[in-house]
Amino acid sequence: MSGMNVIVVVCNSLHLGFLGSYGNAWIETPHLDRLAAEGVVFDHHFPENLTTLPTRRSWWTGRYGFPKPELGWTPLEPDERILPDLLMGQGVRTAFISDVPLLREVGLGYGRGFDEVIWIRGEGYDPLVPAGDPRAKNVRLEDEPGLRLPPDDDPDHELWKGRWRQLLRNRAVIGREEEQSGPARTVGAAIEWLERHQADESPFLLWLDLFSPHGPWDSPAPYRDMYVTIEPDEFETDEEGDLVDDDEEIDIEDVQSLVDVPAGAVGDVLSEAELFRLRRTYAGAVTLVDRWLGVLFDALRGMGRMDDTMIVFTSDQGEPLGEHGYVRRFRPWLNEELIHTPLIVRMPKGAFGGTRRLALVQTVDLLPTVVSALGLPPIDPDQAVIHGHDLLPIIRGEQTRVRDYACLGMDAAEFAIRNHLWHLVVPVEVDPDEPRSPELYRKPEDRWDQNNVIEQHREVAEHLELTLRRFIDALGKDGLDGLPPLREIARLGSG
Repeated sequence: MSGMNVIVVVCNSLHLGFLGSYGNAWIETPHLDRLAAEGVVFDHHFPENLTTLPTRRSWWTGRYGFPKPELGWTPLEPDERILPDLLMGQGVRTAFISDVPLLREVGLGYGRGFDEVIWIRGEGYDPLVPAGDPRAKNVRLEDEPGLRLPPDDDPDHELWKGRWRQLLRNRAVIGREEEQSGPARTVGAAIEWLERHQADESPFLLWLDLFSPHGPWDSPAPYRDMYVTIEPDEFETDEEGDLVDDDEEIDIEDVQSLVDVPAGAVGDVLSEAELFRLRRTYAGAVTLVDRWLGVLFDALRGMGRMDDTMIVFTSDQGEPLGEHGYVRRFRPWLNEELIHTPLIVRMPKGAFGGTRRLALVQTVDLLPTVVSALGLPPIDPDQAVIHGHDLLPIIRGEQTRVRDYACLGMDAAEFAIRNHLWHLVVPVEVDPDEPRSPELYRKPEDRWDQNNVIEQHREVAEHLELTLRRFIDALGKDGLDGLPPLREIARLGSG
């Protein structure tokens, strides 16, 4: 078998607009910027099924599942062949190292199949430190003003209170220094694994799965406050979605930094000034991730692994930060800030580096690309049917495209179809509390989906909707059964 090693580094909830290689000018991400300069940057990369669990299912099965609720935020089925299963018996060492507490929950199966699995405990609301632990006996919610509880009469009040008590207990035991942060400890475990296997000659796949910059954004000093004085706010947009200076002066230096906030609407869960402050807190979390990925990349250079290893960097989803009036995944709304995710591939020795690819690619493409990079033949259809495409020919410049459009969904409640010119969003379930009609956005001019042009381009919308239906039909899915035509959805959404 001839091939290369593969290291896949994924982040949870990384907003594309916060990376220098995707156009951000004010957030420091020098190590990922260097990776992009030495690698191939994909400008049009999208999930097929959001969010955390469904995306990992897409990565590890190479299959579309967005129309089916049972393939969403659900455990892996016992007979689902996932990436480490397909590599078993192929002479490849596999390891999974992660601090994502959502993946470790009992019965999900998202750590199975790898030769080695290392869980880094204590991130987010991970139930690491139990209530009553004497090491956290002095923890009190009222001592952390950065936690915004819902009102007492909110049905989720007790849920969030429990989560944040867990967060503070974990913090009290683990500590708050940078070296004790999730990115630092997870990268440290990866470097230890690499050093331990330095002398092994068999190829390896190391899957490094980072929870950051997913909230809570409890970054150590100085990251939480490092961007508080940055102006202008780069997420103010004109009607076409272009980033512009904010005309209104909002002094946020004295605004309380929010460590965590429930998903919800701006104005309900946080004020506009707090939103602007939260964006900067989030930016600090992104820089913290970049800092420790730099430590990983330096270690790889010292081991000589940059010469024989393909490094893939990506994220499972973006992070809504007020672009459409809400924060976090409050609604299954498939707008740019949630669905457009980074994909950077650095080949051994930086081959083909410094290039960008315009092909429409999706999360299902990662599995066949990894298999190909390891020097293995394509997956036998008798073992598993793979919907994704090997991206190595795109990376090498031998192909320019693998699909004409990207189809995706979330919670089987909203679907979308995207190409280079248009982005159509189609609600499947009409929410009576927040009616939503189909929306059409022109690309690339309207980057952040601010100007719905469906009334001006009804024929385009209907053509895209028909394409979406045919795509799902071709998959043999039944997720669109009963979905009314576009005109009927528009009538229901406005009623």
